[in-house]
Amino acid sequence: MRRIYLLGMAAVVVVLSGCGATNSTTFRSMSAAYREVVESYSNDNILINVVRASQKMPVSFLDIPSIMGTGNVSASAGISSTVYSANPGSFSGFLQPWSGAVGLANYIPNASMSVSGGYTFTQSSLDNATFMKPFLSAIQPEIVGYLSANHAAPKSVLYSLVVDSIDVVTDKKDVVASFVNDPAKEHYLDFQRVLYVLVAAGLSVEPTFMKVPQSPVMDEATMRASMGMFTAALASGITVDEIATPGRPKRYQLVRLLPQFRMCLNRTDGLVLFGDSLAPSMYCAEAFKARAPSRTATELGKLLAGSGDQTYKNLSINIKLRSTRNVFDFLGQVVSMQNAEKPTIVKIFNPEALEAKPNSTAEDFPPVPLFIVHKNQRAAKMLTALEYRGATYSIPDDSDSFSKEVMVLLSQLLTLNKIAGSIPASPSVLVK
Repeated sequence: MRRIYLLGMAAVVVVLSGCGATNSTTFRSMSAAYREVVESYSNDNILINVVRASQKMPVSFLDIPSIMGTGNVSASAGISSTVYSANPGSFSGFLQPWSGAVGLANYIPNASMSVSGGYTFTQSSLDNATFMKPFLSAIQPEIVGYLSANHAAPKSVLYSLVVDSIDVVTDKKDVVASFVNDPAKEHYLDFQRVLYVLVAAGLSVEPTFMKVPQSPVMDEATMRASMGMFTAALASGITVDEIATPGRPKRYQLVRLLPQFRMCLNRTDGLVLFGDSLAPSMYCAEAFKARAPSRTATELGKLLAGSGDQTYKNLSINIKLRSTRNVFDFLGQVVSMQNAEKPTIVKIFNPEALEAKPNSTAEDFPPVPLFIVHKNQRAAKMLTALEYRGATYSIPDDSDSFSKEVMVLLSQLLTLNKIAGSIPASPSVLVK
């Protein structure tokens, strides 16, 4: 009897101790499911808006500002017994065992457990002025620098998305040549070639500082006498700028340095490509290590060094950047062209891949489709797929295009547009 009792208690302990492990397993599976849902949610959000843009429809974005997970584990355990007595009606007879009983009692352990869990999340619309203002504004060079620095995609892919046009301008502000990033235009190939040349010339984003005056110009005596008053200002990021004028004593002024970003070229590669045709201001201030002439520059040629028989000096290259909304419009155009009756696939060359292989040529790295979206086609492996207005759209999960890199860049662009206040505090839809 004691052995049965101990075995019963051990079974109860095992059941109760298993609750913690079950709870942990349940939480892990719920978390994994949540990650997969959020990933699909983000990919679908991007694809549906590219498809909307391809059909000239308004774009609309949703987000999940909060999520709450619930997980419940309840367990109960006990022991039931049946007592066999000679005379249950009297106290003495109750304690006296019945002659046919094996023991005084029969002990039966019992235990039960139930597990439940789920998520409640809020879904909010980003159709508000706080989100739309940066979404419709031109992308700042600073953001292009962020996207370029994390190497999420080749620069030719990034610039193909964010660059709207390239103008070559003289020092007299005359436009020598203009190249528009529009795949439907007849001279789109010219834009691509110019873009590849700029990538080969080390096109990048450089931080600079603009001086904003914070005080009048002062002579040295006034400056020294006022230093005590300027202590708090100097501690808040304001600095003293020395103004040197030939033939006059040095003067001083308090200035605040505001960071700015500009697009510029690598001087070493730029001189190989353009000779002395570009203005010195087109080159980055940072000193680059000298290296052998770029093979990409040799293959593509000096496209901007002259026009016809005329050679220019002090040329500037003005790069106009798109808004994030225009990036979706551009990709919508790409999708519309590839799913037309006479399909046209927009392809991108990658000069960086050519530079990375010492003994390769341009033939070793043919152009690759920029972005692929299949309409009413089911690939064996898909990155994401959805239905819109009676048709199925999907992005293949392969390495035959830059679709994955484009999705990453779009996700990062959208995230950078979600400034404080763009996601409403109160949900528009509560999903349980």
